[in-house]
Amino acid sequence: MKLRIERAWKQDKLIWLVHACGLTLSFADEASAVSFAAKLEERVDAPHQLPAKTLERWAAEHSRLRGGS
Repeated sequence: MKLRIERAWKQDKLIWLVHACGLTLSFADEASAVSFAAKLEERVDAPHQLPAKTLERWAAEHSRLRGGS
């Protein structure tokens, strides 16, 4: 995931923007923007395990889309 933190001005007030996945979120200070970006990266990069039922449904749908049933 690519994150970008940018300093900007809005109505004569300094704000900090975090750009991620096509979204832009604004923060009142740099520390908040950096903290949010770090936590988001940590959560996205964390190991994720899908439930077996979800994997079974995905496999069935994948097979169907490939013409298997």
